[in-house]
Amino acid sequence: MSSTTCRLGLLGFGEAAARLARDFAQAGFTGIVAYSRSGAKAGPGDLPYERAQAAGVTLVKTVATLAKKSDIIIALTPGKAALAALKKIHKHLRPDHLYVDASSNSAAAMEKAAALVGDSAKFVDASIMGPVDLMGLKVPFVASGAHAAEFRDLMTQHGMVINVVGRNPGDASAMKLIRSVLMKGLAAVLLDTMEAARRRNILDEVIEDCSVTFNDIPFQKIIRRYVGGTAVHCERRIHEMKECLELLHSMRSTDRTTRTTIAMLRDMVKMDMPEKFPVEPDSIHPVIDAIIAARSAG
Repeated sequence: MSSTTCRLGLLGFGEAAARLARDFAQAGFTGIVAYSRSGAKAGPGDLPYERAQAAGVTLVKTVATLAKKSDIIIALTPGKAALAALKKIHKHLRPDHLYVDASSNSAAAMEKAAALVGDSAKFVDASIMGPVDLMGLKVPFVASGAHAAEFRDLMTQHGMVINVVGRNPGDASAMKLIRSVLMKGLAAVLLDTMEAARRRNILDEVIEDCSVTFNDIPFQKIIRRYVGGTAVHCERRIHEMKECLELLHSMRSTDRTTRTTIAMLRDMVKMDMPEKFPVEPDSIHPVIDAIIAARSAG
């Protein structure tokens, strides 16, 4: 499939799809088509119609027409509607179709979608890793599956930013969700910390001190330092976190993430991490592998 002759179809045409379509048109794609249930019956004055006009997209009436007029189909439906949308278009797919499911779904759902597609088309699991409304075509994608590299090689020529993260469907979606463990968990820790600091009237001072600690350290080094350091010092850190808990209780401040931290540290002690790691390792891999082995054995 040539990037210069590739025909692009969008399954789903909400705000994100419309923004990407506009950027695709500016990047050189012509004849972009899109299908959505609301778009199939939209006319002048309706939001899908106006979005399509602004983006230079032709709204089609059926998924059969979308499949006929497309070589690569990017599904941008809501996650809960993704499998239903795929089932609707499935019988119209061709073996040469590149079907890219970017529907913000679970890893398990992506595995089901890939199994449903089978040999009917070339399936790619893709996850959007940033705000499309702000970044447009430059928003990072991660992709997985046997045909993820083809998707990357084809679409990066048009300005997309795509990182292949695995050969298995579901890997890209799993990466996005695993990343959310950190991103949303970090928000929880920050909220608990800043609430306590505010209650003590030292909010700005805590922000400044934490910023000095983190601003100039590469994040990979932060990961290595905190994972390795916790393996070595988990027992001692339990006592410190208990003191944190007492302080939070005295101020009636939220203690949710602190209690979780104490539970994690106790688990590390039960796994004999200080004995296994008397000094910080050069990599986090042996620590993570030791945790997985201990959980599997227990």
